[in-house]
Amino acid sequence: MHGPDPRRRARREIVAVLIGAEAGAAVGVLGFGSTPLAPLGLAALGAAIGPIAALGVTRVHRVLVRRWLRDQLRTTR
Repeated sequence: MHGPDPRRRARREIVAVLIGAEAGAAVGVLGFGSTPLAPLGLAALGAAIGPIAALGVTRVHRVLVRRWLRDQLRTTR
């Protein structure tokens, strides 16, 4: 078997929460660094929004891939 073990792969929702939290913390530090607890609050907000955004991105990606594939199949006829 080649490649990573699919049983050990992180779930998409977990990765989305982590990325959202990191992005929220970065915005909090860069934008509101002098405000107490702003980075922590924005990290929590990013963690809450992360899975919702990932779902939307995944849906858009699937639609675009389907359109591209349909266009490719039409041009081969």
